[in-house]
Amino acid sequence: MSESENISPVNSATDRLMRWILLTGDRFQVTAAITGLLLAIFLLFGFAGFISLSVSERAVWFLNGTINGLLTLIPIAVGLNQIVLSQELDSLDDLYDRTKGTFDVHRQIGDTTNVSVSSPQASEFFLQLSNTIHDRAVELETAGENVTDEQLQEEISDYTKTLTEQTDDISADLEDLGFELIDTLIVLLDYHDSWQLHTARRLDATYENELSETATEALDELEDLFLELDAARDYLKTLWVQRELAELSRMMLYTGLPAVIVAGLGIFIAPEISGLTIARPIIVVLLSATIAVSLVPLSVLLAYVVRIALIAQRTAAFGPFIPEDEQQRISGQVMTESQKLDE
Repeated sequence: MSESENISPVNSATDRLMRWILLTGDRFQVTAAITGLLLAIFLLFGFAGFISLSVSERAVWFLNGTINGLLTLIPIAVGLNQIVLSQELDSLDDLYDRTKGTFDVHRQIGDTTNVSVSSPQASEFFLQLSNTIHDRAVELETAGENVTDEQLQEEISDYTKTLTEQTDDISADLEDLGFELIDTLIVLLDYHDSWQLHTARRLDATYENELSETATEALDELEDLFLELDAARDYLKTLWVQRELAELSRMMLYTGLPAVIVAGLGIFIAPEISGLTIARPIIVVLLSATIAVSLVPLSVLLAYVVRIALIAQRTAAFGPFIPEDEQQRISGQVMTESQKLDE
């Protein structure tokens, strides 16, 4: 299964599980799931006799290496905080200009969507954009009905049909969301505005003489809306990544200290276990739990970084160029929607 398939609309249980792990799942729950999987693996191999967890020398060797790795988490956490702070620390003039520029763009998008004051809630803000795109698509469809060129009329009909269907789906998903930035960002990942912008520009350039004034204005407004949507989505991603990195650095520190303590206790206690009359299954459970807990910071890092990297890859696909995997994903979704309509 490719990563592009993991973030497309899914139906099977496996796809839903992968989507939950990679995108929609709470990172605390994903971390717990990864840690539980590690614990299950060590228990399974320990009870099966494939690895000798009851041999104290091997456990001490592993825990010693784990502590050395955990100590490197401190500079990683500090580096993550530096990345976040580098975007926040600046002179008063620069901070003012940046904030003013953000609100100017916010106001400009509000003018485009005919909203006097745009919502500060991300889901409602993008819902307004989606509804405006839908309205312009309907205007273009109405104007296209009066076109004499049959090929142009068919292209406009297909284009506006795709626009209205996708905006209806996006709007339906956005209506149920709250203030969580990641929920809104995940919904926007499945919106193909790059392809829609390219099609609008192609129609405007190819059929410039055949298009009516109303159709031309609708296409121009759609182009502006797609550019504003892309810019707003990138800004939303920037805000989310900053918050996610800050949370990741805190979680690595919060889990790093207990993991070092547990691993250190394991190093001192493991050599004494062989002299105690403890059943082997109990030793396997204790050492497996010690190893799993010592690897919790690694589970945290994996849970957060995978989602950040995946969203960064997907949002990088929006723009003047459409990568091959993005085109394949778009084609797959179009085929799925066509099959639903045929049914």
